Amino acid sequence: MARIIALLILLLPRLWAADAPLNIITYNIRNDNAGDRKHKDWAARKDRIAGYLLAHKAGIIGLQEVKHNQLLDMDKALPGHSCIGVGRNDGKTAGEYSPIFFDRTIWKVDPKEQGTFWLSDTPDVVATRSWGNSHNRICTWARLTGIKGADKGISIYVFNTHWDHRSQPSRVKSGELMLKRIKARQHRDEPVILMGDLNATTENPAVKLLLGSGLLVDHSREQKRSSSYWKAELAPGLRIDHLFTSPSIKQATLKVELNGDDDGHAASDHHPVRLSIKNRSF
Repeated sequence: MARIIALLILLLPRLWAADAPLNIITYNIRNDNAGDRKHKDWAARKDRIAGYLLAHKAGIIGLQEVKHNQLLDMDKALPGHSCIGVGRNDGKTAGEYSPIFFDRTIWKVDPKEQGTFWLSDTPDVVATRSWGNSHNRICTWARLTGIKGADKGISIYVFNTHWDHRSQPSRVKSGELMLKRIKARQHRDEPVILMGDLNATTENPAVKLLLGSGLLVDHSREQKRSSSYWKAELAPGLRIDHLFTSPSIKQATLKVELNGDDDGHAASDHHPVRLSIKNRSF
């Protein structure tokens, strides 16, 4: 009996890990802005953001508005993760990133199926913009393959983006480009995650275009606003930060979540959004 109990003690963590959900998080962390003071300053916020990501054991993370120094801070704070992405202003380190972080003990990136494209008429030309964009806008993407646990042998495409906040034509064109790139992926039978700050709700024609394509679905069951306005509490409303998946991903739940301090200040002007996938048989 003692030997059986000892064996169960050894096996239980493995069984739990195999049954644990895959947590995917999108989070606009607010750029390190010289005009931000006190609780809005990046130095005052970065540990809370990293702590949230670590506490939820996020296997895949999409961040937006990330400047190079913030990328270095997050890379240091998430030692078990690797990241891909480039700055939008030069395709290297200048300007904001939309990086993808992934737990490298669980996932490996396909070196031939990854990159960044610009939301413009010439998406493969660095720093281009069209359609009335106020800034250069990008999408970073990658094909990830599981190497451990319940995710072993599973491959998934991840697209992380940040759409323009002013130009509606840009948002519609960005949606069209995203769908084109999703359709053009090499392994078309493998599922897709599209996430990011779209600066548009599910009532916006650009988002309706995505969800009406038959390629993506929204797993949300409640309406909570993802713009925090620097306040920690959640409020009723529509999200502008989204996590959509291929229809083949069925057992998933999506939530806008809290990440504030004891004084009621949010760690960013956006709330994090988390998708939890239970069954990876897709």
